[in-house]
Amino acid sequence: MPLPALWPRRRSSWAQQQSLLRLLAVATEENLPLSPLVAAWAADESGVQKHRLRRLAELLRAGTPLPEAVEEVPGVLGDEDILAIRFGAQSGTLVASMRERLNEPSPASSGFSPRLRKSLLYVCVLLFVGFFIVAFLQIKIVPEFEKIIQEFSTSAPESLRWSIAFSRFFVNYWYLFALAFVAVFWLTFTSWPGRRWRLAILGRLFRPLRALHAADVLDKLSVATEAGRPITGALSTLARYHFDPTLRHQLLFVRNELEQGADVWQSMASIGLLSPPETHLLTTADRVGNRSWVLKQIALVKKRRTMRRLEQLSELALPVIILLMGGLVLFQAVGVFGPLVYILYSLL
Repeated sequence: MPLPALWPRRRSSWAQQQSLLRLLAVATEENLPLSPLVAAWAADESGVQKHRLRRLAELLRAGTPLPEAVEEVPGVLGDEDILAIRFGAQSGTLVASMRERLNEPSPASSGFSPRLRKSLLYVCVLLFVGFFIVAFLQIKIVPEFEKIIQEFSTSAPESLRWSIAFSRFFVNYWYLFALAFVAVFWLTFTSWPGRRWRLAILGRLFRPLRALHAADVLDKLSVATEAGRPITGALSTLARYHFDPTLRHQLLFVRNELEQGADVWQSMASIGLLSPPETHLLTTADRVGNRSWVLKQIALVKKRRTMRRLEQLSELALPVIILLMGGLVLFQAVGVFGPLVYILYSLL
């Protein structure tokens, strides 16, 4: 396993990914050689992206097919972009698949991503500053309170005992907190196996992400249908190459059911990829003959509905974080001022 896959790395920005995908789409549509264009594009980039594009240009120059080339350069494109290229290459709709991805709105156009980044930054700053404050209180202040109470030959107040128990627990098990931090950091930012764990955990526990992935599947089925490709072949490609392992297994089930003669929309509804109204709408579309358009509209509605829910959740994230941080501050305040009040009352 190469070291870069195990080392935390920053992905290309959304603008860089979109620019590269647009370049690949135009070059493919005009039958232009990809390697010289990507190499020229690399000359205008800087930092990590320059090295990624140079590596991609080398692979393309060596004759590596485009889907394999972008997969071998982690971070140069997003998972959805790579899947679109792979799906288009397998189904003969490469340009259409890439154009469909280029029509996706920017994450910054929704309120979810900016709010989430601000909330995470807020938490990181508070934890960084709070760590030194709590460490100072536990190392310098709390031991002094213990000495004062021992001099007065009185029992320690409940708040001080809680504070001492907290500090002793952290001192005794600090390595577990450090290992947990390293594990979370590694799984969040590494290409492998962090990416696999992220997809497995979020795909199972985070319902809005599953809805977005289902909408993306409908988008690709729409592209295949519009190009006259069979649904079975499109599902086989997605079941084999989709980056979400949970969804990959679900699509494999749908493909197998379809080969046994089951209705494709009923099979997708049975595993939660479609709702009953969507299933009825697609069944009607098959009779009317506008399946591709209906698939695209259902995917669009799914994405809009999911992004609206994510925006609502992001609005609740910051108040919840503030309440949790306030609870930690209250705990420390009681641990510090509680002994002071106790000592003053004991002197009266």
